[in-house]
Amino acid sequence: MMKPAQWALIALFTLFSLSTHAADTLDYGLYWFDGNNTSVKAVEADGTVNTVPLSYYDPSKPTIVHFHGWQPGSATRGNGYDREDFRFVWGSEDVITSTAWKNQGWNIAYFYWDQFADESEVKDAEAKMWSATGPRGMRYRLSDGSYSTQHSPSKSVGQIAFEQVTAALAGNTSSYLRLSGHSLGNQLATIVASKISDAVYAGDVGTNVLVDRLELLDPFWSQDGKGYLGDANGDGANDWVGERTRWTIEELIQRHNTPVTWYKSSGIQDVWIGDRNTALEGIVSFIHNRFWYLASGDYVNKHNHVVPWYFRSMASAAPEEVTINWRNQRIPTGLDAASAATADSRIGAMMGDTYHWDQVEGRYTADPQDDQFERKNY
Repeated sequence: MMKPAQWALIALFTLFSLSTHAADTLDYGLYWFDGNNTSVKAVEADGTVNTVPLSYYDPSKPTIVHFHGWQPGSATRGNGYDREDFRFVWGSEDVITSTAWKNQGWNIAYFYWDQFADESEVKDAEAKMWSATGPRGMRYRLSDGSYSTQHSPSKSVGQIAFEQVTAALAGNTSSYLRLSGHSLGNQLATIVASKISDAVYAGDVGTNVLVDRLELLDPFWSQDGKGYLGDANGDGANDWVGERTRWTIEELIQRHNTPVTWYKSSGIQDVWIGDRNTALEGIVSFIHNRFWYLASGDYVNKHNHVVPWYFRSMASAAPEEVTINWRNQRIPTGLDAASAATADSRIGAMMGDTYHWDQVEGRYTADPQDDQFERKNY
């Protein structure tokens, strides 16, 4: 079993190229990307929606917004304020994973909350997604390693993300929005999807910003009840973030038949303070990625590689679903398994507690184009 200090390395070692932003101040929010991995800010902290070139955002096209996870040490690393992006560098491979999305007519964005997520304790970063009054409030980290509240917003990261996403997409005519969240960021993606659903029901935002698909990339939830969540179900105990996430997803499915996929690439939920949230597996489409091109003990990269795998998967056809006979032969079923390229209708059909999917081919390459997944009974 890994020690807590080892898990802290998960966010310190990143697989993406890193960019820097301005000096010691607070910067966060939605950034549009083009196919060359350059970005522009979509919404200012005061809510102003920036006019950007169509190469970054085209209101007639579908959109995916990605939410990163815990970021301990990112503010002080390198030249300061290191950030993830869509470039994947590994060995001899150097791939800009946003290119295929742009070529296929998508808008693609990161929602950055890295300075808020830069906490040595993962639960302190986690709280900021749900509440502005958690254990560390809304403090943020500076490149000299200190923390500041000088420019702290009075809203949670979840509320800020909801407001920025809906503002940026208010005039979008494609009426298609997909959200993805890695690690802790799965909670943020789920919070935003829920807030949009509630706002649509209340008539506060248009149905054109309703979330059409939710992708959980090796998600993480911490154990134990949280005072900042309270006791929504009245069972006498504070809610866990995992059960709140599950309830939210159940509601999204009941309201909108939202396709939801859980891509599991590591054992991050199984050790330390992680919540396995096994009840959620039988509600969503559950996929087990096997990155055997990484060392068996390379837990950090197995956790992180799911992000470039997912975004890179748009460049190839959806992976094959297979069954395996007694001779260990792969027998294609004629159906697709899950990836970014898989149709929403297929993801919806895969949800529930009848089957789950386990990667059996393409395990020794980082390129998803040769992947196959075995359909297994629960």
